[in-house]
Amino acid sequence: MSDFMLQVLYNFAVIGLSAYLIAQLAPFRRTINHQASSWRDRGFLILVFGLLSVLGNGLGIPLHGSMANNRIVGPIVGGLLGGPIVGMGAGLIGAIPRYFMGGYTMEAAVISNIIIGLWSGYVHLHYRPRRITLSIALKTALISEFILKSLVLLLSEPFEAAWELEKFIAIPTIISNSLASCLFLYIVQDIFSEQEKIQARSAQQAMRVIHQSGHILHQGLTPAAASALVDILYQEFHPAAVAVTDATHILAFQGLGSDHHLRGQPILTLATKEARRTGQPVIASTRDEIGCPHENCPLTSVIDAPLLVNGEFFGSVKIFQSSQQKILPHESELIQGIADFLSSQLAYSQLTQQARLLEQAEYNLLRAQVNPHFLFNTLATIRVLVRTDGETARHRLKDLSDFLRSTLVQNQDYVSLHQEMETVSRYVRLEKARFGERLQLHVDIANDLLIFPIPTFTLQPLVENSIKHGLTPKKDGGAIHISAKKSSDYLQITVNDNGVGFQPSSPLPPEIQGAGIGLSNIRKRLQLLYGPRASLQIQSHPDAGTKAMLQIPLHWEKTTPADLQGGTPHEHLPSTYC
Repeated sequence: MSDFMLQVLYNFAVIGLSAYLIAQLAPFRRTINHQASSWRDRGFLILVFGLLSVLGNGLGIPLHGSMANNRIVGPIVGGLLGGPIVGMGAGLIGAIPRYFMGGYTMEAAVISNIIIGLWSGYVHLHYRPRRITLSIALKTALISEFILKSLVLLLSEPFEAAWELEKFIAIPTIISNSLASCLFLYIVQDIFSEQEKIQARSAQQAMRVIHQSGHILHQGLTPAAASALVDILYQEFHPAAVAVTDATHILAFQGLGSDHHLRGQPILTLATKEARRTGQPVIASTRDEIGCPHENCPLTSVIDAPLLVNGEFFGSVKIFQSSQQKILPHESELIQGIADFLSSQLAYSQLTQQARLLEQAEYNLLRAQVNPHFLFNTLATIRVLVRTDGETARHRLKDLSDFLRSTLVQNQDYVSLHQEMETVSRYVRLEKARFGERLQLHVDIANDLLIFPIPTFTLQPLVENSIKHGLTPKKDGGAIHISAKKSSDYLQITVNDNGVGFQPSSPLPPEIQGAGIGLSNIRKRLQLLYGPRASLQIQSHPDAGTKAMLQIPLHWEKTTPADLQGGTPHEHLPSTYC
């Protein structure tokens, strides 16, 4: 009896080792994790658990002309973890060698092996593998043993021999097979539980890295951004070393090997060159695979994850380990995921920069445009004034020269409200040379508001629209009133005329939308410079004039340019804007 129990324990250990090995198989992991498993995966699991059942036959202990073994463990755990098809298939495979072994219990053993696989598969369907507890596994194994013992007693002849056999091996095999099934399930659950903990920790690490690095690459993969990124990764993962490169050079490095992996140095390692060539992550596990030319480099393994934008290699993120540590599979997946996130940030940065360049190009082009009709009419008026009023002609030529200079040469995004009003003043004086007293301008702006910055050429286009489309059609002309006030966190500027107006229920007339620099362009520039907080609203009524209301935030992310000029506002303001 003692030899029998030792053999049972030996078989028990073999089952435990098999459980560990089977739990590492990818098809098994896909099935356990409820991922879409193919018929190929199921066929593979049938084979694996069937071989486990065959192994149980091979480890059988001859007793009373029959075999006491762990054959049913294969269909039990196969059915519990893989479903009825896997359980029944494993039972069938395990039954084949048992059939050729013969013996008076052969028929009962073969039939019970298949039935037990089907029964365990039913338990799988009812609970699903991740909800099957050790208690459920134990009950399933006990019922399976009951099925086996019942069929042995019912189908075996002579009955007396079967009864004597079961009296001797029933309790040891029930205990052995039940505990073996529970051990198998326990090892599988423990492995997956540990993996879930690792995945949870990895997810938390990834979220922390993403949270900390989300803004770093907004300006692209610069040395400063790379250095900040290296600091984050080094603090989070505690590797032997971390590096970030661009397409050709090391941008930042921290950790072992910093004496020869120097910032600004051309890329040294073969691993990065391979990542650049293939566009795929490279995992190197030896110094030779890393390919560092330095003889005493202490780094022995690396995960080199490329940063790609539209398939183009922009750089790489590299996590190194020394001889004391190795790069684990979950770490390589984590670094690859972080590299993918950083690549998306680089792509977003590139798109943002391109959009800004396009907006700036459009802005510069439109800002440089001068309405040719305005220019021709002004030159014609000055030509007349030269013959009739030379002094006034000289003043208007000076106004035109200053206006053109501010239009064509000005490259600031912002000017003070005082400077913008000087541009408006020049423009109105040039128009008054043609319109005379038919054009009036009234200004109501407190002295302390004139120092606030506003976008260049914001008010002049509004005044131009008022004159061209509001006052010019009126026989007697009219007046434009410009006012400003500070409200909460906004500077509110109003340009109001008493011209012909237009129907408020209809869209802005095309000629107003496109006049001069254009109202739509003003809105675009406001969005570019301030974001959605700034606005331009137009109100109009037929024969009652048009009001343009500009709202500019007083505080925003961009810094006001230091080169705003204007000094003390009233020292430079003309006595009248008209």
